[in-house]
Amino acid sequence: MKRICIIGAGNIGSRHLQGLKKITSPLSITVFDPSAESLSTARQRYDQIPSSLNHEINFLQTMEDLPKNIDLAIIATSSNVRRKVTEELLKNSTVKYLILEKILFQKAQDYKAIKKQIKKKKIKAWVNFSMRIMPFYQKIKEQLRSKKIHLIVSGSQWGLVTNAVHFIDFIAFLTDCYDFTIDTKGLNSKPIESKRPGFLELIGTLNIHFKNGSFGSLTCYPSGDSPYIIEVLSETYRCISKESEKKAWISQSKNGWKWTETETNLPFQSGLTNIVAEKIFKNGTCGLASYDEASKIHLTLLNQLHKFLNKSAAKKFTLYPFT
Repeated sequence: MKRICIIGAGNIGSRHLQGLKKITSPLSITVFDPSAESLSTARQRYDQIPSSLNHEINFLQTMEDLPKNIDLAIIATSSNVRRKVTEELLKNSTVKYLILEKILFQKAQDYKAIKKQIKKKKIKAWVNFSMRIMPFYQKIKEQLRSKKIHLIVSGSQWGLVTNAVHFIDFIAFLTDCYDFTIDTKGLNSKPIESKRPGFLELIGTLNIHFKNGSFGSLTCYPSGDSPYIIEVLSETYRCISKESEKKAWISQSKNGWKWTETETNLPFQSGLTNIVAEKIFKNGTCGLASYDEASKIHLTLLNQLHKFLNKSAAKKFTLYPFT
């Protein structure tokens, strides 16, 4: 029986838990969160998912009670505590596979510290950039075949920084290019409060220039109801995706640029975690970005945003205030 632990039972952690319930082989699942309220919500969401199996499941408020041997751990906390709980987990338990949520950490040294731990303990680790493993977006990669692309994302109040790492990784995934620079000239110099208390967000336009000529433009409007739209463009391919409608429109040179409408059927996290976990247990890999790949993307972005914030901040930021 595989042992799986979820650290952090908030919104995303509880969705991972729902996904695990869909696995068709028996599991021993442990969920840790210091908040009794979060654990209660996670339990309720777990009970909403039908299953023919009765997995073993435990909900804990202290990390000392976690299993000593863990096959897969999922760290779904906020960025401000992720290093601490990851180090505590790896100190007290032997972990074979590890998945971390983004944004990873709030300090540059945290990335190196956790990398050192992962390497020392020979843990296979990934970061949950989920666009990589969604069938619709995988089909786009097949069509593009690593060509130079433009990615344009726009909409109102969609969380620019917290989602920017997803889209930068998406471009890297589509083009197999990980070298890029960040242009912050289009951002509003004044940060806003994040939807998550204690963290900040930015509005405006963030531009990303890749070494292979690919380009990303991410625009977040501070108000209004402008729809959240993703466009992928190349010299032979165009795609406009409206995730809220689960639809996309595709046009290709080989078809005379005729537009066709298609269903995207993008799965929620609760429909992905089971697939990822089963692939890991079967093959030792899962299609998500490796820790090293994701760290490079995080640090290139966050270091530039940190400099941008401190240009106009009365009180200088000593960390990345994002999650």
